[in-house]
Amino acid sequence: TQNENTTVNDHDTIITNREEGASSHTVTIDAKDEDDKVEVTLKDVNIDANSRSEAAVSVTGKGDTTIELDGDNELKSGDYNAGLEKNGHESEGTLTIKDDKGKDGSLTAEGGFGGAGIGGGIESTGSNITIRGGTIEAVGGSNAAGIGDGAGAWSEIDPDAPPSNPNHIIISGDAEVEAKAGASTGGKTAAIGGG
Repeated sequence: TQNENTTVNDHDTIITNREEGASSHTVTIDAKDEDDKVEVTLKDVNIDANSRSEAAVSVTGKGDTTIELDGDNELKSGDYNAGLEKNGHESEGTLTIKDDKGKDGSLTAEGGFGGAGIGGGIESTGSNITIRGGTIEAVGGSNAAGIGDGAGAWSEIDPDAPPSNPNHIIISGDAEVEAKAGASTGGKTAAIGGG
């Protein structure tokens, strides 16, 4: 869904800017059910939702969402939201970010106040995220992770998770990732992972 227009499709969907400069139109990608597998390409997308206090791009649902990166993509969200937000207050579903063409695709995702760059909005967990390609810069808002939890998130740790990776955040393949935690008065904000 973008700008109240909904496209129903599970593959070969390309989202791109059709105007000069940043758009304020937000995008929601919904893999509603557990068996849903949604593949979307972001191609030279530039969304600035700062004035709307919304997430630039939201990934929702219980299924698996894969985002292919094409060209240069920039996402900036408003207060309390992650730049690329995964599932609000829920930890269901998975998000995979990739670039099948190597490192030509890039993503810069900046969270608003309290929102992660990629992951949870304020008081929301950011888990089950895999980055396996592309050049990624993720910048958290105040007290939020670059990739992972938003500020004030309290998530129960999965008892089956490895003790070193309770959020299930995986970076592999040809990915080049730079993650920056938001400013923290107590110095307790992770660049990647929990708060």
